[in-house]
Amino acid sequence: MKTFQLKKGVLQIEGDRILISGGQAGYVKLLHLLAAVCWVVFFTLQGQKHYKTYLITHGLSQLLFAAFSAAVVLFWLYVGYTRGIKDASRDEINLKQIVKVQKENRAANQVPILTLVLKNNRRRTLEFNELEDLHFAESLAGRGVPVVE
Repeated sequence: MKTFQLKKGVLQIEGDRILISGGQAGYVKLLHLLAAVCWVVFFTLQGQKHYKTYLITHGLSQLLFAAFSAAVVLFWLYVGYTRGIKDASRDEINLKQIVKVQKENRAANQVPILTLVLKNNRRRTLEFNELEDLHFAESLAGRGVPVVE
């Protein structure tokens, strides 16, 4: 198992997997889940209000607002599941998913940056603390992943 120090976290290569720990990934997942729960509660209450008003007035607009609120609730349930719950193992990248690696150095502060381009049009940017940690790119090149400057 090889270990590399990122600016915000630690990267480890274990077999054919890359494990990334630290950073703000957990915070972002929790934030998506919390936002989804809040919007689900809000639109559920709005939908109930419009449906009760529809039962009293029989106005078609109230029924449409209730149906729209139900659709928005389903959307936020989907967002909460996909962004907050389903992606719990997102900090694990299989080497077979990596299409290429782009290397670059920021001129302002000489921070080495690697961008992993994945098969499903996702990108994962890794910022390293030191230049010597760019050996990660060479270890990926040794495993058959193309590295682009």
